[in-house]
Amino acid sequence: MTLSHEFALYLVHFGYLLQLFALLARDVLWLRGMLVVAQSVLAAYAYLRGPEFMPYVWWNVLFVLINLYWVARLLRERAEVELPAELVPIHEKHFAAMAPQEFLRLWRDGRKGTMRDTQLVHEGTMPEALYFVLTGDVAVRSGGRELARLGPGSFVAEMSLLTGERTTADAFALGTVEYLAWPAATLAKLRTRNPMLWNKVQSVLGHDIVEKIRRAQGVGGGVSGAGSPAGVAAGS
Repeated sequence: MTLSHEFALYLVHFGYLLQLFALLARDVLWLRGMLVVAQSVLAAYAYLRGPEFMPYVWWNVLFVLINLYWVARLLRERAEVELPAELVPIHEKHFAAMAPQEFLRLWRDGRKGTMRDTQLVHEGTMPEALYFVLTGDVAVRSGGRELARLGPGSFVAEMSLLTGERTTADAFALGTVEYLAWPAATLAKLRTRNPMLWNKVQSVLGHDIVEKIRRAQGVGGGVSGAGSPAGVAAGS
């Protein structure tokens, strides 16, 4: 089957126009979905032009299949999830910047652990992990002076992981501390493979730092110690 020259031009321009709109889309799901439609149109155009255009058909079919895979994956990741009851308040209070499914994915990537009277973070080093305190208290110290005391719902070592700089204080578990830890390698992989989710992680950590500074300045309770606000944030 052959196409008229005029209709063929309309069809191919429509396909490329859809690709243009896809590349302008800010949302990845929209980008992939529009590419599926655009490449389907181009595949149909090549098929209708005749047998000599079959290589173009197969290439576009391949592109359609690849993008369909990513559309299905993105839809699965964005599907509504019901958080376990014990995680709902944690999500609402500390991870509100993330959608429930994003939060659950990040949470499952963490490793639960327990420490008792142990040093979590050493001053002047690159932290091995990002810690989120579940129960217990963590003391932030530098030069023999306690800068802050962090309770449940606080992150430890987030400043260094955000800036890539060495820690400026020690962090000690006072008594028994239960925590969730994300190894630095896991976070580096997340930063590379899912930049959009990593941006939300940075937003969560930034909010935590701001809250620590506010509490250190006496705006609210929850952090004790005589350190400067900058020291509280940098040391944690």
